Amino acid sequence: MIERLRKVSLPVVSSAILVCSYHYARLLGVVCFDIGQRTSDKSLVGRNRYRFKWYCLSLRLVSATSVCCFCAPYVAEIVDPYERMLQCLRLSASLICGICIIAVQIGYEKELLRMINSFLRLFQRVRRLSSLKRIGFGGKREFFLLLIKFICLVYELYCELCQLGSLHTYLSWVTMLFEIILEVGSLMIIHIGFFGYLSIAALYSEINRFVRVELRRQLRSLERPGGGPVSRRQLRIVENRLDECISVYDEIERVGRLFHRLLEIPVLIILVGKIFATTVLSYEVIIRAELYPSKAGMWGLVVKSFADVILLTLAVHEAVSSSRVVRRLSLENCPISDYKEWHVKWEMFLSRLNFFEFRVRPLGLFEVSNEVILLFLSSMITYFTYVVQYGMQTNLL
Repeated sequence: MIERLRKVSLPVVSSAILVCSYHYARLLGVVCFDIGQRTSDKSLVGRNRYRFKWYCLSLRLVSATSVCCFCAPYVAEIVDPYERMLQCLRLSASLICGICIIAVQIGYEKELLRMINSFLRLFQRVRRLSSLKRIGFGGKREFFLLLIKFICLVYELYCELCQLGSLHTYLSWVTMLFEIILEVGSLMIIHIGFFGYLSIAALYSEINRFVRVELRRQLRSLERPGGGPVSRRQLRIVENRLDECISVYDEIERVGRLFHRLLEIPVLIILVGKIFATTVLSYEVIIRAELYPSKAGMWGLVVKSFADVILLTLAVHEAVSSSRVVRRLSLENCPISDYKEWHVKWEMFLSRLNFFEFRVRPLGLFEVSNEVILLFLSSMITYFTYVVQYGMQTNLL
């Protein structure tokens, strides 16, 4: 059994997790396009499915209408202010993100599909550059992050389905089902942001690996023991490879910027709502634990909510840091100093990397980095400390 597990390819498992997540998002009506293979070259391509698009829009509208008609009046009658604030935050964030999903599906349909096809073409271009045949998605870091995200998705679905099992009337069951579809669908915005930024990081990692290993080896092959001249044909081959690398780096940055622009507002909305809802939920679990019979399950939801935020931040950090790795490869030390045209080529290569550096700045306010992760973790620990101290001082703990 252990030998079989060792033979399992982590990139293949990562691609399987991506496929499962893709179908999960389609079932929730968030992803309205189809990804299939071309009959000519068997490459992946995204296609519009107008009938399925109407299913996605109808499901989102029916879910939002059902929540407004049946759930909102119930929330308005809640006497407890903390419980009412928690439910209002949760429903408001779900409704706003549902509207954002509909707006993206209607207003940015062609742009979204063009971006998906650009992602797929970029993976194909990077794979064609390398002489090594790679199957799957990413490497060990991508697999580790995807595995944690997959566990979060499974736990999220399990908790939502457990709510349906405790209902007895048909109306309450249907209402809760539409509420779950709306809420989980809005949370898919965070998951899509995670998958998108992780795909950008995987693209940068693959092209960096090609530059670090294969392009460096080709440059070293230009070195002659006796200092003899290099043929124009060899220089042209390496120069074409370098031009293709420059084009790929530019395309990755362009597609990443387009992805960030399309999902910046929806991700920020659901992220802010999720952080506030999670803080209120953690307060409820710590101070009023007697109201929740399954304490372990509620703590699991709190941890899962914080994990979603941290995973999204880690995916962004992976993409940003991977875009900067190539500048530390010291390729200028390769034996090309005798060719003046190469100095111009390398200067253009490095200047493009500096100018087209991939950065994520939500609304231009701050840059996502390791400092943001540390700030979020320290804020979480500080908040828990204040809540526990408050509970001890008021004899609630």
